[in-house]
Amino acid sequence: MQVTKIKVNLIADIGIKKIDSILPLLSGFEDINIKYLDTGSINSQNIIDADILLIRSQTRVNESLLLKSRVAWIGSATAGIDHIDMHYLEKNNITWFNAVGCNSASVCSYVLSCLYVLSIDENFNKSNTVGIFGYGNIGKKLKTILDNLNIKNYVCDPYLDNDCLVDKATVLNSDIISIHTPLTFGGQFPTHKLIDSKELSQTKSHTIINTARGGIVCESAILRSGINYIADVWENEPSPTYEIVKSSFIATPHIAGHSHEGKLNGTIAVLRELMQFLRMSSDQIMANLKKINEVACLQETEYESIKDFYNQYPVLDESINFKDKVLSEQSDFNRLRFQHPIRHDVTNFIT
Repeated sequence: MQVTKIKVNLIADIGIKKIDSILPLLSGFEDINIKYLDTGSINSQNIIDADILLIRSQTRVNESLLLKSRVAWIGSATAGIDHIDMHYLEKNNITWFNAVGCNSASVCSYVLSCLYVLSIDENFNKSNTVGIFGYGNIGKKLKTILDNLNIKNYVCDPYLDNDCLVDKATVLNSDIISIHTPLTFGGQFPTHKLIDSKELSQTKSHTIINTARGGIVCESAILRSGINYIADVWENEPSPTYEIVKSSFIATPHIAGHSHEGKLNGTIAVLRELMQFLRMSSDQIMANLKKINEVACLQETEYESIKDFYNQYPVLDESINFKDKVLSEQSDFNRLRFQHPIRHDVTNFIT
């Protein structure tokens, strides 16, 4: 009797950087049915027969999406996990992966570009201090860049024990604060409204940069304070309020991590993990990664001053465009994210 081999069904978000040009090149995927869907079409009805799901952060991964499906593995080509119901996945033995740290260099480049804009406006010079909340992938990388440029900085992360870390009050006393924590509501140190009226009344900072998540900074408190607010994330995404966008010193549509390398790093990380889940040999994985790198065209840009970050990504141009669209009520938040210009990570320090 002939045994019919059951094919694995894979559904991938077509918005994952170069996913449709990379997957056909890889060995080991010949017996997998691959289907590409746009983000809005990834719903419970369209994934019923899927075994593997590759997504971005716009897809909410929870019971309502997965209840009727047979999905066994989910890969998110993004660093964040706000969109993933981890409890549901673990309860139902669904393996999942997110590309943690994939866009850390991109976010750092965004922050340094903002510092350059502040310097032009005489709101920043090299004698100023930068306070950092969060010492994860981004916080560590940002501290390294600031150290390289001889910009004094302080980092707070109450979950870690490291000689370089300081308390919350010290960071609040910095000239500029940059936030790089996840959005959490529970635990010993929740970050929801980490910066609220109380902190704003205590801080000596003149500028707060938020590239982490909306909700970490209380926007209504920001509006009352009059502090310089630089925001890439918003409480009411994808519909930030007119008032907070208008009053922000720099405002952008959640694109700090959207460099060419940041997106491709997410794609590569997810595919590497997927190949391991499919139990490909180490030789096959290495051969596939070589093919991916040939297609990816990753670049590394050098820096010796904060201006080099702005030259690679003039954040002010994007802020002006975003504000114009929001204030004229013509903004399509997700479309503006999609239209983010190609830019490369700035990673190599010229000593």
